[in-house]
Amino acid sequence: MRTILDILIAPRDAFARIRETPAWVLALVIAVVVGSISVLAFLPVLKHALETGLPAQLAANPAIAKLPSDEQQKQIARMISIQMTVANFTWLFPIFVLPIVAAVQALVMLVAAKIGGGDRTYKYFWSLAVHVQIAGSVGGLLADAIVLLRGTNSFDAPGQLQTVLPNLGLFVPGGPHVLVAFLSALNVVGLWQCALLAFGMMAVGRVSRPAAWTTAILMLLTLGVFAAIGAAAQPHTG
Repeated sequence: MRTILDILIAPRDAFARIRETPAWVLALVIAVVVGSISVLAFLPVLKHALETGLPAQLAANPAIAKLPSDEQQKQIARMISIQMTVANFTWLFPIFVLPIVAAVQALVMLVAAKIGGGDRTYKYFWSLAVHVQIAGSVGGLLADAIVLLRGTNSFDAPGQLQTVLPNLGLFVPGGPHVLVAFLSALNVVGLWQCALLAFGMMAVGRVSRPAAWTTAILMLLTLGVFAAIGAAAQPHTG
């Protein structure tokens, strides 16, 4: 339990313990539970954004726009209903997503260790990745707090939810929506996790500084790439 707390407030101590004993079960449970709670708390603003912003976004879809007016409305209503149903189950996503992300991160870090002179095996990087997921789950609670302060009605489109946390997209207001999506994914929590992974690789696995930071930054940028791809695939109405 001490390592779980220290990953947030004293990461150097947490890294030292992981290097000696790569425990992970309790950390994974806490990351998933906290993540699921944060998603449940976020659900009202997600539903509001879908209800208010999704109709116009779907109407701009060329495949829907060419339909007769009454058929357009039926198709839009059908797709919104599906999205709302999926939204009701998003709190379950951390159960599957967090272990998958941690597993991929651990594999990438292991490769970095082979390149950068590391001396630890996969299970150590898996433990590190799982503990860093806790920071991401806590970041979800931070997003919930910001939504609570700003109010659910402050977010009128699904794309706006990506900007809840302070992020690099704030530096390009009004910029191309794909670029804004890319930069918005690089928020304070993502940067925090990036730093934890970089310092963790150096402390836990003795990975060289250049290899550790390059790997951590590339994993962070991957989030932005996925966000940009998602934005490019959606009709842009603003």
